[in-house]
Amino acid sequence: MYITKYIIRSGEGKGRRSNVKNQLAILAVILCSALCLVLCLVSTVTASTGTNITIYPSSQYSSPGKTVEYTITVYNYDSKSKTVALEVEAGKCNSSWFEWPGKNVYVRARSLNSLTLEVTPSMNATEGAYNWNVATTSASASATIEVQGYDYASETQVEGEGVFVIDKDVSSFTDLYAEHPFSVSLAKHYALSGEIDGFVSNEYLIEGAQGDNPNFEQKSAVEDYRAKASGDFLYGSEKLHSPFFLGGTGTTFQEQYDVHRMDQRLEGVNLHATGNQRYKSELATINEFDGHFLLYAKQSVPGHAQIDIRNEFFGNLTVGKHLIFRRP
Repeated sequence: MYITKYIIRSGEGKGRRSNVKNQLAILAVILCSALCLVLCLVSTVTASTGTNITIYPSSQYSSPGKTVEYTITVYNYDSKSKTVALEVEAGKCNSSWFEWPGKNVYVRARSLNSLTLEVTPSMNATEGAYNWNVATTSASASATIEVQGYDYASETQVEGEGVFVIDKDVSSFTDLYAEHPFSVSLAKHYALSGEIDGFVSNEYLIEGAQGDNPNFEQKSAVEDYRAKASGDFLYGSEKLHSPFFLGGTGTTFQEQYDVHRMDQRLEGVNLHATGNQRYKSELATINEFDGHFLLYAKQSVPGHAQIDIRNEFFGNLTVGKHLIFRRP
């Protein structure tokens, strides 16, 4: 920036007064020029027109069957309100991954409007980075979804009337000196005699999970179990352990039930040893039943935390629990 300094001296005589007038005239010209420049700059900013689009975040990690959410923001720089037609360009993604293929968005003059778009890779999606766009006739924005494949996945679904017994025993331990060590062991036992509308027991493992992907995820569900005869029952036992000394989260979750009726059971467990939520363990469960239900949770991190929780219930009850543990 250049600053011109004018010094005006007073004096006697006509020549002096003439010089003063000339200097004032020059100063007036400079001020007018500066004002014109400011006005030009302002008009350049306010004269922006058209439409723009942004996607946030620009990149996310996911896994087969896991839903992630993006925020689409549409900007209208015009002096009139308008409806903007958005279209998803799937690229190498399958178009079925997207919550909607297109949508009309109303945006007021010189304003913006935002909406969400859920993206869910199919269960047979292969690992890799997938680019996709959201576009209008005059603007577009791109984003990426990075799909991580499972190192282990098991999905069990049962419905109908009869008898079944299911046992699962799973363990995974990375090298203790790995960049991001992780450990988990799982033991499940189920037995049923009677009629059930739906039973689900799923597990997913990603040893080097990134973003918000959990290293281990467990989902359990029961819908409308009824004992049909006097000897019928539904029994379930689930124990999950991630030992601290092997690089795990230091948590243990155990649920056990023995019921003659269960209207509903929904349970989810996530263990994070890597990624954005590193060292977070979370359990959420709700159960509507007639019988016995036990929940036990523990975190053991030497020198940091020792937590023991035991809840036991008998009767015709609805029981919900949400727990979050973190380790340093």
